[in-house]
Amino acid sequence: MDPETVIAREEDLLEHFHIGGKTRDRWGIGVEYERLGVHRDTGRAIPYEGPASVETILRALSERRGWTPHGEEGRILSLERGTSSVTLEPGGQLELSGAVHATLDGAHRELLEFVSDVDEISRPLGIAWLGVGNHPITPLSAIPWIPKRRYAIMREYLPTRGSLARTMMQSTACIQVNVDYLDERDAMDKFRTAMALSPLLTALYANSPLSEGRPNGFASYRSWVWRHTDPDRCGLLPFAFREDASFADYVQYALDVPMFFVVRGDRWIPAAPTTFRTFIREGFQGARATHGDFRLHLTTIFTEVRLKQYVEVRGCDSGAPESCLALAALWKGLLYDATAHAEAWKVVRGMTFEERDDLHARVCREGPAARLRSSGGRSGSGSGEATVRDRLVDLLRIARAGLERQGAAGETGYLDLLDRRVGDGGSCPADSLLAEWEGPLRRDPRALVSVLSNPDRADV
Repeated sequence: MDPETVIAREEDLLEHFHIGGKTRDRWGIGVEYERLGVHRDTGRAIPYEGPASVETILRALSERRGWTPHGEEGRILSLERGTSSVTLEPGGQLELSGAVHATLDGAHRELLEFVSDVDEISRPLGIAWLGVGNHPITPLSAIPWIPKRRYAIMREYLPTRGSLARTMMQSTACIQVNVDYLDERDAMDKFRTAMALSPLLTALYANSPLSEGRPNGFASYRSWVWRHTDPDRCGLLPFAFREDASFADYVQYALDVPMFFVVRGDRWIPAAPTTFRTFIREGFQGARATHGDFRLHLTTIFTEVRLKQYVEVRGCDSGAPESCLALAALWKGLLYDATAHAEAWKVVRGMTFEERDDLHARVCREGPAARLRSSGGRSGSGSGEATVRDRLVDLLRIARAGLERQGAAGETGYLDLLDRRVGDGGSCPADSLLAEWEGPLRRDPRALVSVLSNPDRADV
């Protein structure tokens, strides 16, 4: 659909998702990986501009590694090379959105090359990049904003919706995995399963226990922050768990999410609290809603799983590169094999929405030790309550078998890291990080930076 075409009927938006369907032989995996830039000697966030800054690194990547720069008013804000891109989150978090790869080895090579390039450029500048879910040292007030019009509008609006919205924008970093679908039924089945499993994966990847150099009381503070950002566009979606959920349900939800902005040429016009449904029916300041506007609007939905022309699985704190690839292997094993997919859904099917949302809140603090409380279906033996760790053991076994049935037995090695993580007692990276911070690191920011910026860190 031409992005300039005016939307005639709300039903026309369904086509955006239908054309995303791909035959099984065209399915791939894409990863998105964020890290936090800090001064190596202090652990404090680096600025956007200046000799040792985010912009300097973007410019060097463009000049030395063949990335094409893009920006606003002469400032570099993103890079593009082929189908891959490098973008900035509002606080200068650097994100690689990798190409779609047929194999995890391809995604692995791209990710490690990018990490190596960024680290090589950053090291002489005294800059390190942390694979962690939240700035562990820098207070929010000391994290700079990048000069992007989109974020200027979000900066004004989101704090009216959630008490931790600015923390989300400036201080957090995550890992995301993108998976393909065959058709509407397949897309919604993956959407439902991924949404249901999201609290468990949040626990497995919890890696943000420090704020301003002190324990903050959370395993995944990043996830807690997202829960207090904007109830209109974040969290879990009740309709996702209905067996008959459809593209139409997602469109109806998206239509009622307030817009951040309408873009015409170089003008970014604040639009909240106008919903996209109202934009279609009544227009906005003389502008009519186009299909391009709808695609942009979809990027402002921040639920734990979201639909584009693929299924984007969110909800995991950032970590080391190997941890990112392990997550991709897990989702590929669970969602790209029909047997594994069905078994994964059974692990979490017997829960009400309220129980799912309660679990999502509790894993932010408790990590894999949180207990599943289910009023029906499978919740564990004996006491009627199982821990998240118990279910993660099940999921890893299911994912490994799923990869093998796909003829990807060589990719099961990526799961070894997660097997070790849930092995003895079932911990998460936050547990290890806290133990190191209070123990051998002696609460030394410089030592912490050395650990968290090491691309070979195991994240167990």
